[in-house]
Amino acid sequence: MTRRFNIEARRHILEVARELFHERGLKGVSMEEVAVAAGIKKANLFHYYPSKESLELAVLEQATDEMKEQVEAQLSVKGRDPVGAVALMFEQAGRWMRERRCRGGCFLGNVAQEASDHNETIRVRVSEFLRCWTEQLAAFLDRGRASGYFRPELESRAAAEAILALFEGALLFSKASRRADPVESSKRMAVAYLEGFRL
Repeated sequence: MTRRFNIEARRHILEVARELFHERGLKGVSMEEVAVAAGIKKANLFHYYPSKESLELAVLEQATDEMKEQVEAQLSVKGRDPVGAVALMFEQAGRWMRERRCRGGCFLGNVAQEASDHNETIRVRVSEFLRCWTEQLAAFLDRGRASGYFRPELESRAAAEAILALFEGALLFSKASRRADPVESSKRMAVAYLEGFRL
């Protein structure tokens, strides 16, 4: 019972902290504010996460694990149209941004921008996730090329990196302008790029 309670307590803390970090950034949130929002004593929070960095890293790990699962689910469907799958990625992000009134943006993108210059541990974690995401998309595009969907000239790794850079940039533009239009524009450009390699 105690172990299950501890797991649930940790999960609750991570969810609360992630939402606060997403809204206000890592630096904009104190451990005391996390404790208050989670409805626990500050001492209990430090029992689970002895430092703010340990909490930040735990939130980051949870976020990257969830994102990896989502990406895997999107790209592992057999017979899925490669261009359609990339378009869907942008469409889902656009819907999500509209639901949030274009606030927040990509949590991992925000963390990368905020922490990469002064926290090497966090920078490396985000970089590892981006590498994994790029490899997943590149492998998906490779399968499309191997099946004859794309021409042999498609450089899957470079294409994946460019598409994901476009995706992250679109979320940043959307957040800054409070409009979802940049996500739609980026989707059209990504689709047009891939369509150029169709057989």
